[in-house]
Order: sequence, then C-alpha cells, then structure tokens
Amino acid sequence: MLMSIKVRVGIRVPKFPSVISGGIRILSEYNFDFGVQLDRAKLLKLIAFGVASPTELVRRLNMPRAKVFRYLNALIKRGWLVRKDGGYYLAATIFLVYRVREFGDYAVLEVLNDKGAIVDQKAGLVIINGKESPKACPRCPLLQECTNNIRSISKSLGITITSITPADAYLELISTIINEGLVKILLNDYIDLHVNNGL
Repeated sequence: MLMSIKVRVGIRVPKFPSVISGGIRILSEYNFDFGVQLDRAKLLKLIAFGVASPTELVRRLNMPRAKVFRYLNALIKRGWLVRKDGGYYLAATIFLVYRVREFGDYAVLEVLNDKGAIVDQKAGLVIINGKESPKACPRCPLLQECTNNIRSISKSLGITITSITPADAYLELISTIINEGLVKILLNDYIDLHVNNGL
C-alpha cells in the first residue's frame, strides 16, 4: 500500500538531483527498517550522493551484481527508490515512518518522531533510527560532523533547531517536520491509498 501526499503547506522541501521529487514520503515501519539495514543503507546513501548508474553502484559497493539489483528492486517495491532513464533515484527528500495499531474496531496510524531519513547535499542520506542518548554526543569523534550536518539540513528546510546535542537535534528536526508540516498537510489535504489488486 502506498500513501501519496501532495505538499502544499508546512515544511519547505528542497530539491536535489538524486531525488525524483522534492516531497515527503511516509513509509511503513517495516519498509523503513528494511531500507536502513547496513548494505541497503549504503546503497541508499550512494544514490543520495548522486550515484544513479547500477554499474557504478555495483563497482562502489563491491557486491555481486545480482545482489545489488535484488536490493534495488526491493527498495523500489518498499517505496525508497524510483527508476528513471536507466538510473535509480530516491523517491523523496524526507522519509517519515508510520506504524499501524489496531484498537478494537479502529485502526490508528501513528507517525513516529524517532525514525526517518532526510536528504542533505553535504551529508547525503541522514538516517534517524530511534532515540540515542545525548550523553554520548560529547565523546563521539563525529560530533562536529553531526553538528554541521544538522545545521545544514535545518537551514535547507527553514527550521530553527534549539537542541544542544546532535542526537536531540535530529529528533527535534523529525518532530518539527511532523508537528508543523505533516499535521497541517493532513488537516488541509487528502491521502490516496493505492492498492495493487493484481491487475
């Protein structure tokens, strides 16, 4: 099932050559978790940096060709990628994650504020996957790089971040996108659910 949302209000979403559209895509938690597994995340990060050719992806990943194509096809099916003119591109600039819960007669769609991915010109694809302890940030050797990444991303999205540590800042960024952007979009727009009936 694919949800497509037309963005008209809320977050300003920049466009990148590695992204087929400059929009927001909401992935199921299952599809998100599939994409952020180590080898598939490496593949997505290369594509985010503009490596669209399957031949170049095989060379840079140093993986068997069949495995790379298997991953590419699976990532298309799960909503991460789009194939165009023989190349592979990310399907959106911002990937949010939802979980569906059943409560009796109701199905509740919950957009998670601790998982997501954002394309950045300098950092490539930044994956936020769960809450990390902000206490680890001061000791981390990538502290400055993470700080620069979050500044770059928040600036490109027009979002002001108040958190001190990158761990908190990434979560604040995702929460802001959900609360200030997605909520307004959902209040003012509609969602198309595309169901494949085997036709």
